[in-house]
Amino acid sequence: MNPRDRIKLLGAGLAGLGVTTRAQAQSQGPVPAKPISSEPWKVVMQISDSLEQAYEGLINVQNVLELDPKMRFIVVGYGNAIGFLLNGAKTPQGALFEGMIGNLANQGVQFKACNNTLTFLNIPKDRLILEATIVPAGVYELVKLQSEGWYYIKP
Repeated sequence: MNPRDRIKLLGAGLAGLGVTTRAQAQSQGPVPAKPISSEPWKVVMQISDSLEQAYEGLINVQNVLELDPKMRFIVVGYGNAIGFLLNGAKTPQGALFEGMIGNLANQGVQFKACNNTLTFLNIPKDRLILEATIVPAGVYELVKLQSEGWYYIKP
């Protein structure tokens, strides 16, 4: 048997095992995620570094909710990134964070702002977006939620 015949035979065998070509796989579209558990997972996300981190984190939340809409998220903002929770704040691409946050809040995502950061930076509480609630301290909120069984992530 020549090498070309061996390759054809191998290809036919793989096709019989259910292996698809790249073109076949691409035409099938996105693969939906299987449910992780019967109960929704609870995830708390720390946003404390920058507006870029906030944008990346919110995109991550959107992507996860597309895969598993039952997951629950709380986003805690403090430190250098607190600005994403303020009225008029813009993403690195120039869009308003309020639009992204509003869409996520409509899907059940909660947003928490650190009072210590607001006080330290002299930011009036009325500058916060409507979706944000104030917590005494961002780090304390993260620890408290983790002690209650929430998974912690930081983008």
